[in-house]
Amino acid sequence: MTEEQRKMLLDWMRKIHQLEYAHRFESLKWEKRRNYTGLGAFILSTIIAFSFRFPKLSPETYELLPTFLHHNYFIAITSFIVAILTGYQTFTKPNEKALTHKNTGSNYEKLRHRIEFILTTEFLEWELKKRIEMIKEEWEGLDAINVSKKHFDEGKQKVKSFNKYPKELDFLPDIE
Repeated sequence: MTEEQRKMLLDWMRKIHQLEYAHRFESLKWEKRRNYTGLGAFILSTIIAFSFRFPKLSPETYELLPTFLHHNYFIAITSFIVAILTGYQTFTKPNEKALTHKNTGSNYEKLRHRIEFILTTEFLEWELKKRIEMIKEEWEGLDAINVSKKHFDEGKQKVKSFNKYPKELDFLPDIE
């Protein structure tokens, strides 16, 4: 393997590693979103279901409560919030997005491991070129789903903290 090929593979591996972490972070974001909206809707629904058993208040105490806590308004407002939360889950599908990003992150991880294998194994020149071409084709064939800039930058910082890759595009000669 030439030094240029090694540097190119390391650069590919760095980029793939960044995308792997970016998708993992994105998956966690959608998983948290699913949990918060699902638990919120469940808790509010449970409160609504058992609201008829709330302690009886004296008429004087009941009148001192803010209007939105009066039973008629409370049920309507919390039902509306539950409808918004379940509608949000229906249309954004956070569980599907979390799973998609998790699977994409796993695919990037598998690809990164293939590059590690190439970097640590001696191959004949023709076999090395074939394997590099296979990596390139597999990378091009991966689903290109977007991640937020925040999570991409977090993935980039995480990989940078490992100090195991050459500086980005450092392997290209300077243009004079």
